[in-house]
Amino acid sequence: MPFHSLRLGNATFSGRPSRPRPTTTYPVPSEAAPEPTSAAPIHLPAPPEPAPARQADLVYLSDIDHRPIEWLWQDRLAAGTLAMLSGDPGSGKTYVALAIAAALSQGRVPATPTTKATREPCTILYASTHNGGADLIRPRFASLNGDPARLVLLRGVLDPVSAQPASISLRDIPMLEDALERTNARLLILDPLHSYLWAIERHRANDVARAFDNLAQLAEKHRCCILLVRPLRKRVQGVASIELSAAVRTEFLAAGSPDAPDFPALVHLKSNLGRLAPALGYTIDQTGAFTWTGPSKLTPQDVLTDRPVGAGLPRRKQAAEWLRQTLSNGRLSQGTVEAAAQRDGVSMITVRRAKCDLGILSAKDSVNSAWYWTLPQDPQPA
Repeated sequence: MPFHSLRLGNATFSGRPSRPRPTTTYPVPSEAAPEPTSAAPIHLPAPPEPAPARQADLVYLSDIDHRPIEWLWQDRLAAGTLAMLSGDPGSGKTYVALAIAAALSQGRVPATPTTKATREPCTILYASTHNGGADLIRPRFASLNGDPARLVLLRGVLDPVSAQPASISLRDIPMLEDALERTNARLLILDPLHSYLWAIERHRANDVARAFDNLAQLAEKHRCCILLVRPLRKRVQGVASIELSAAVRTEFLAAGSPDAPDFPALVHLKSNLGRLAPALGYTIDQTGAFTWTGPSKLTPQDVLTDRPVGAGLPRRKQAAEWLRQTLSNGRLSQGTVEAAAQRDGVSMITVRRAKCDLGILSAKDSVNSAWYWTLPQDPQPA
């Protein structure tokens, strides 16, 4: 009888063959690890310290010692400040800057007739991109009796690979500082200014202002005067004239009046350090020789406006009044009149026309003598 199932009590076993099920075995450790008696110290990294908060830089005025102004040129150029010299192309502003440098290199006061040293000579650092040292600066400086051993040319920045000078800009403050430290210069001339602004973001006023702030700090740190030479007709992109004037302590203009453009003067326009110094006349003859001609009567109003000298009076009428006052004490030679006109910034062409208006008498004492000008007995009004 086939075996189908076997029932034992309540349990029933089927007749299907049983299959052995796989068994799972677990490894038995040979020896149990001893439990630690105490926990080992755990070293965690220290939390980062919070960054120090920014604070205002405060100083009481009572803690600041008074320091008198150190003048390189009395009432005009002071150590530790920025100065600016402006002028039209051909006005002689570069020659004026070199004349100042030549006098300081010899220890002399610029624009004074004396040749004796009145102060200790100083070194001048001259940075120029347009003026060649051999063909322009050296002969001009020699004609001004400057000491060539005290004029150092800053041509640029040396490339460490090619050893060739590269262009320098107002961003290269470390290079300017390196030059000042190596030369111990008291006067740094940047001529012309716009050639050193090429790396500045000139469309951003903050970058331009920061560049001049860095220059001012450099001048203060090294107790030197930095003179910026600026051509008036060369527009500095993105920089207004008022911004340039505000950045400097003292400003000059090399120009003549509308009445006498051929008799220019160095006119003091601005000073945050004291009074405005009198204007100083100068000439550059046909041979290129520069000469100071002494005090001039030109004022900032005369050179900054198109009005003729004399508070708006017509040029010819003003020249006639000047000529009448010049000859009021007696006759004068024509050479004396011309020298006085040059000193006072009056055009000789206008003076000659006024001479006809007044009926000035012109005569010689002898054939070889000079011409003398004399007021008529009853001069007619101009």
